[in-house]
Amino acid sequence: MLVPRRVEEVVVLVPNKYYDRVVTRLASKGIFHVEQPPREVAGGADRTYLQVFASASEQVSRIESYFKALDSEAELKTGLRLEVDEWIASYKRALEAHSDVLNTFERGVARISEAESRVSELIAIKSVLEPMKRIDADVRKATKAARLSFAIGIIEGEINTDYIESLAEKTNVMIAIETPVEGFTIVAVAGKPGEVSRVVERLRRVGWTPLAIPEELSGVPSIAYEDVSSRIKQLMDEIDWIKKELSSRLEELRVVYTLLYTFREVFRFLVNTGRTRTLSVFRGFIDTADIRELRKILDEEARGAYSILSLGIKRAEERVPTKIRMPRILRVFHKVVEIYGEPDPDEVVPTLFMAVTFPIIFALMFPDAGHGLLVVLFALYYMMPRDRDWGILATILGTSSVISGILAGELFGPLVSEKIGLYDLWHKLGFETPPLAQPTFAAEVATGAEKSALATLLLYESISIALWIGGFMLSFGSLLGVIDAYLKGERTSIYTLKLPKLLFFASVTSPFLVKYNVSEAGAVIQKAVFEMGGGDPLATFTIYGAIIGLAWMFIGGIVEAVIEGHNPLSGLGHGFLEAYESLLMAMGNIPSFLRIMALALAHSSLMLGFTELYYVIAGGGGFSIVFGVIVYIIGNLLAAGLEGILAFAHSIRLHFYEWFSKFYSGTGIPFKPVSIPNVQILLR
Repeated sequence: MLVPRRVEEVVVLVPNKYYDRVVTRLASKGIFHVEQPPREVAGGADRTYLQVFASASEQVSRIESYFKALDSEAELKTGLRLEVDEWIASYKRALEAHSDVLNTFERGVARISEAESRVSELIAIKSVLEPMKRIDADVRKATKAARLSFAIGIIEGEINTDYIESLAEKTNVMIAIETPVEGFTIVAVAGKPGEVSRVVERLRRVGWTPLAIPEELSGVPSIAYEDVSSRIKQLMDEIDWIKKELSSRLEELRVVYTLLYTFREVFRFLVNTGRTRTLSVFRGFIDTADIRELRKILDEEARGAYSILSLGIKRAEERVPTKIRMPRILRVFHKVVEIYGEPDPDEVVPTLFMAVTFPIIFALMFPDAGHGLLVVLFALYYMMPRDRDWGILATILGTSSVISGILAGELFGPLVSEKIGLYDLWHKLGFETPPLAQPTFAAEVATGAEKSALATLLLYESISIALWIGGFMLSFGSLLGVIDAYLKGERTSIYTLKLPKLLFFASVTSPFLVKYNVSEAGAVIQKAVFEMGGGDPLATFTIYGAIIGLAWMFIGGIVEAVIEGHNPLSGLGHGFLEAYESLLMAMGNIPSFLRIMALALAHSSLMLGFTELYYVIAGGGGFSIVFGVIVYIIGNLLAAGLEGILAFAHSIRLHFYEWFSKFYSGTGIPFKPVSIPNVQILLR
């Protein structure tokens, strides 16, 4: 779980008459990552199966797109039986037997795609017609008049009526301005063709967009608007009907998907097999813990007539796949790691650590129990049906925000928090403020000079938390870099680069880690820089540890070049760049973690703003209160959506750029064994 599993490269030879049985058993067990056969095998890979492998892969991808179009998961069924006499012939029979299901879904999904595309076009037309839906005149006839030209269009937002009226006076044309409708103002121009053209050209410069009604619609905007609305409704009803009809046959599609998926996996094995007149040869990787299982399968299916050539445990060499085994709950975080890249066979897998740090950082950036609850509901009801892993991840992150929100005294902003007594709860527990309260909390509960003092205190606490996390992740990342170098056998790199980097980052972050107070840490740094430690042990370690670390990296570059037989001058440049880059990282990465505080402060400030807006609107009483509540709800929804996305993006950035850059390469390839679902294959 912390490091990839050890995989062994093997070459297996079996007689042709036993090959199909061996492949079927290995695919059922899902333990063998197949690669191209050895070049030395006479005849090379069997190209007979290339075409059907491509066909099966295409069919599987196409069916997965059908599931996606119906907002459903492409699940494999279990307990099916598949009779096989010859693989290619059996595959073609399976396609033919289920052609009705495949054709039905292909036609249905194509029609859904076509209808959705047309709906998008009609919605765009409807948005243009929306401000003019009350016009009953045929504007198309008017614009085509011979002696009198007419043009009508819309301007979004505010308009300069004085400028438009001056145009009418100067050019002797009639310009009509309609009262704004939903943010748009209708502007119509009538007059002689040449003069109208000149006015239209000037109006375009101030944002005027002409009304262009498609030829298939009526020239009367009100009729065209109703027609477009009706067509949109018809198409949406048709889409819903098609989806309902196709959904009733999803189980049939899952059967076909499972069978074709099985053929594709088997063909993946077959296409990477070399053949001679009597032998089949395949090569690949297998977990060292599964070697005994491999021999057992070969003993049973090949009746002992086989040979295994082990090429040993090739760690961190070219094209060696990385096999990772971890609990399902961690696999959802590994999806985030995979965005950066798969780990190499010989480096620490950061998933376990990320499962701890990622929710914490996300929650600190997004501290609102109400908004966290909205994220959980969104994950459960929208994301889960579409992608279970991402849904689980969003549920975990939302739950972490619920916890941090309670600790910050935030539940849908200050208005709701105060109404339900969340602030009083922390007072009853003996806290002057909620543990994670933001500086804006002072504006809600304090007055006068006390407000400024409390806000400053809470701001310093927020900065202290952010910098402590930054210091920990940078130092811990440097330690993992040392461990990675050890796992890869890079002994020289450990002593010339990794250890000095660890010393450097541990020293420059030690004030934040030890003091856990930004003011005290600042005093230590001041004493370290301007007084060379001034007799203070922590300040002394900070300055001299940083100096020794940088000097060590500089000298280490030269030593490494000499050991590897290179010119010492090239090592001089390498050492200088490593030291310079580390210094820049310390100056850039540590302050970068202040974004944790910044996003939390932005959230609390935004919700405080919506709270004040509510009080301003609701001050009139009566219906004003209802309107104020509506505005406050809309503000919460916007904040939850936008800030949730921002918190997720910045959490990824802190992990990928600030943390992974200290130890993680992410250049590996995943271990993908040939694996079929629980399908009983009967070979005849």
